[in-house]
Amino acid sequence: MPDDKTEVIMSARIRIEGLDELERQFDRLADTSKRKVMMKALNAGIAPIKKEAKANAPERTGLLKKNIRSKQMRKTEKPAVGIYVSGKAYYWYFVEHGTSKMAAAPFLRPAADSKHEEGVNKFKERWKVEIDKVMVG
Repeated sequence: MPDDKTEVIMSARIRIEGLDELERQFDRLADTSKRKVMMKALNAGIAPIKKEAKANAPERTGLLKKNIRSKQMRKTEKPAVGIYVSGKAYYWYFVEHGTSKMAAAPFLRPAADSKHEEGVNKFKERWKVEIDKVMVG
């Protein structure tokens, strides 16, 4: 059970196929540019999922919606972002998964399931734009 200082981040891996040309262009970028380009694209990709999670979250006090956030994952081999619920909304876990006395009212997983395709498209669009910026600039 998470406490108010614990962050439990929803985890899902998505493999995107058919980006061979963009991958070749990305590989030609300087290492210093790669992480920045990738993080901008990842943030663009996670945005629709975060927005949907906020829209799906129950709104009794607004605290839960206000504390749905995304952040760069540290200590990972490759750049990654995640969605988490911060602060005093520790009860999100009980809302998402339910308890013996309360039915689940999932808002994170349905957001990921319904918006992952849009997120992938936003990622691809932003990745191309950011690669082009670096290659031209």
